[in-house]
Amino acid sequence: MKNQVQFNIGLLVTLAFLFYVFPFAFVDAAKFQSGVTIGAPSTNETGTAAGTCGLQIISGVPINYGQVNLGQLSNEQKVTYKNEGTASAQIMVKGGQWITGTSTPVGIPEITRVATTPGKEFGNKMPLHTSATVLAQLGAGQTGESYWSMYAETGMTGSPHQEVTLDLTC
Repeated sequence: MKNQVQFNIGLLVTLAFLFYVFPFAFVDAAKFQSGVTIGAPSTNETGTAAGTCGLQIISGVPINYGQVNLGQLSNEQKVTYKNEGTASAQIMVKGGQWITGTSTPVGIPEITRVATTPGKEFGNKMPLHTSATVLAQLGAGQTGESYWSMYAETGMTGSPHQEVTLDLTC
């Protein structure tokens, strides 16, 4: 019994030391919203309505970056979406601050980046901001893909999350 207690204490001390030396954050963009912004009805040259747009998130949400060590980049995550409408549209994206479960900010939106082509270097991807930015153009019925990465900056611990919003404007 005494040996088992000593072993357990030794194991706990070793694990505590390893977590101290190799800190990590389990990062999860838990909230992912989508929407659509529809302008006033427009008409074409013949006077008929120009069309509608509608956003469908097909796959990839919520984004889960998994375990990311502090000071390192996550693996790239793919989100697929579609314009379900009959008119061309712009995909708009924005992100909030990274926060903990107690709503304490631990990271700025810009540590999350997105691109419409896979394998782009993190520095060449578009950083998220709190105001919407154009991510891509989608024709009627067209499907698009986006590729997401994040940087686990100092101060991030536990399981922080970020609210990301995709909107469709037509």
